[in-house]
Amino acid sequence: MSQRQQANPSTGVHVTVRRLGVIGAFLTSIVAAVVLVLDVGVTLAPVVPVSLSQPRQASVVAAVGARPSHRLVGIGASGAWWSVPAYALGVKDRRRIGRLLYGNHGLRLSQFRFNIGGGGVGVSTWWKAPPTWYTPNGSFNFATDSQAVYFLRQAATAHVHDLVGFVNSAPPAFTSNHQSCGGTLLTSAIPSYALELAMTVQGIQSHFGVKLSYISPMNEPVGSQASCHQEGMAVPIGERGPLVVALAHDLARLAPWCHVIADESAFVANGFLVDTPKWLSYPGASGAVAALAYHGYDYPDAQTLRSVHRLANQLHHQVWATEICCHTPNGFAYQYDPTMISGIWLADTIYNDLMVAGASVFDWWLALSPDLGCNPAADPTCFADINALGRNDGLIYFDLHGGANGDHRLYLTKRYWVLANFSRYLRPGAELYPVATSDPRVKALAAREGNREVIIAINRSPEGSPPIPLVIEFPPRSGRLTPSYSVQTSFTDSLKPVANPTVTGSIIATLSQPFSVTTYVFDRSNK
Repeated sequence: MSQRQQANPSTGVHVTVRRLGVIGAFLTSIVAAVVLVLDVGVTLAPVVPVSLSQPRQASVVAAVGARPSHRLVGIGASGAWWSVPAYALGVKDRRRIGRLLYGNHGLRLSQFRFNIGGGGVGVSTWWKAPPTWYTPNGSFNFATDSQAVYFLRQAATAHVHDLVGFVNSAPPAFTSNHQSCGGTLLTSAIPSYALELAMTVQGIQSHFGVKLSYISPMNEPVGSQASCHQEGMAVPIGERGPLVVALAHDLARLAPWCHVIADESAFVANGFLVDTPKWLSYPGASGAVAALAYHGYDYPDAQTLRSVHRLANQLHHQVWATEICCHTPNGFAYQYDPTMISGIWLADTIYNDLMVAGASVFDWWLALSPDLGCNPAADPTCFADINALGRNDGLIYFDLHGGANGDHRLYLTKRYWVLANFSRYLRPGAELYPVATSDPRVKALAAREGNREVIIAINRSPEGSPPIPLVIEFPPRSGRLTPSYSVQTSFTDSLKPVANPTVTGSIIATLSQPFSVTTYVFDRSNK
């Protein structure tokens, strides 16, 4: 099936819309003149196929658990690498980025991961080589990396709940090869590096008025990014415990508002599950970390994620899923896919991390990316098509050279809208409830925050399948349950308001559309 793009010329914000043809004798294409204009300037005018006759489907029952499994800390994305070329787009576009990431009609992210640069020494990709504030003589120069600081302060001004600092590489003074890639953290440098990080957190507060809630001193510590296309640093298992202990000690003195997370292993099965018990057994390490963090680049199955949940319970720690991206039919590889195919994969991934692994945080990798795999200045519609040269690493895409060539368009993927189905409506502190469904085609999770109840349903039925009658059973609770609003993302729709379900006591009935993610919001009053 083909793709087409629609845009609001006044804003240059683009979305991808699936064009559907006539399917069989029962379907006819009807243009729905439903236009939703958001305050960020995104205009959607979907072409909606309407079924004249569809076979009846057996109902799927979704039973909400009586007790919450855990509380949500936040949902976020990373600010690494894209700040310099995105800043070059200009003041208007920087503000537009802020609305798309943090506004009530954008993603409304509750976490922002800020990359503390390691200096970029030896890194061959210019926009993946952030400067460091630490100078060779041991002092700090907080006048550098101003573009990244702009977007950090933007997140702080938007009252993002948690600002999280993370490091791909220590400054060259602390690495074995004196570069920002390809080296290993020197064991002898652990005390100095920990102090440098604590002073960095303190300096961010004193110079920019921004408090980081958490900091991660290492990122994917098994690898060093030896190719030097980006920053990276290996941290052997024996160094990880001493590092988090030293850092927690220095933060307690210099920046007590900030806490340590670790170790952000790239893989779950042969990384996080194996290594965490080892480094966490170092004296004082368990008390030094606020959360255990993993990345899911081995795209773990449910059994592996259940092992994460068990390990976190055994170690008496929260677990956070802090980075994921770049999934393709061949695993981690080059591909650019702005469609709902990647969107449904993301929905599954969020569900699995939150509800199977029991993660309290889900963070996507890059909020923005220029890795389109094509040149939109030469081919203005290329952003709408899957290609093998880009990366599935962003939620929003832009032209890497847009500041110079005048292409200021921002391209919103279906991943952006799917994440919004979660990030807008699952807020920090919300209780998460498991939901058991009678059919594997439908997954769901529930959340409760005060008098507000949320259900997010993922329907993985193939595109063109008939809708599935969905019956949601809430456990008996006091108060009347009233539907507030419902929004849906699918091949044709991007967070489009849809009909509210019917409510009879604690039973909710609705039609679940194929290949969609739908968020249902309810109010529970005491009247």
